[in-house]
Amino acid sequence: MLIKQIPARMESLHELLKFIHDEAKKKGLSKDARHRIELVAEEALVNVIVHGYAQHKGQVEVRCLKSDDSSLTIEIRDTGVSFNPLSLADPDLQPDLTSRKIGGMGVFLIRKMTDRLAYRREGNHNILTMTILNR
Repeated sequence: MLIKQIPARMESLHELLKFIHDEAKKKGLSKDARHRIELVAEEALVNVIVHGYAQHKGQVEVRCLKSDDSSLTIEIRDTGVSFNPLSLADPDLQPDLTSRKIGGMGVFLIRKMTDRLAYRREGNHNILTMTILNR
């Protein structure tokens, strides 16, 4: 398992995404799989930074978990506000784009683009686990 822990700030986003990109490349993930893991990781990390730590500062930790297959599983851990993203209902996609409110699509995007997705709360840690299969 490889771990990167840094302050949860927007300025840290690039460094965290590079860490994930490099691990996905080492793992031999296809360009499409790398793109998907980077996109969902960015969405999840921005949510942690903007919403999880809206009231106070903290750290965010990204773990790239080892596996025998060519998938990549990452865990995003934070001590921000307790929030289970899997508890959100899917957005209503029926209204015309111009009449929808802005935002609210990030977790939906994560759900649709990951092959496996889980959330758990351990003590004061939010732990979001996302797996992308190499296809």
